[in-house]
Amino acid sequence: MHEQSALGRIEVLPSAIATVVARALTQCYGVVGLAPHRMTDAVANFFAPDARRSIQIRERPEGLVIDVYLILAHGVRLIAVAHSVQQAIKYQVERIVGLPVAEVNVHIQGLQAPPSSRPGRG
Repeated sequence: MHEQSALGRIEVLPSAIATVVARALTQCYGVVGLAPHRMTDAVANFFAPDARRSIQIRERPEGLVIDVYLILAHGVRLIAVAHSVQQAIKYQVERIVGLPVAEVNVHIQGLQAPPSSRPGRG
């Protein structure tokens, strides 16, 4: 993601955009965590957690395509939370980064059950 200006080149790395996305997710009701989208990332996250492994950023002519892999709270309306996530990410990335967002794809990887209903807990 780069732009040429009269003074030189401006480049925004995907990791910087992923940081904006991760911050937007902290403001979304029902999102309890990020989930890795590949098994190798799950192993890597175990040793060194990194939110960017759960966020993919691609560039297309019409704008950025952002994929997020999430764990949501049990009992929330999944589709409503996903729509909220899409809107929050699009708004924050366009506002802070200044690049258009063409798509925000939300992948719900799992649900976090309430503490009292987890197996082996009272």
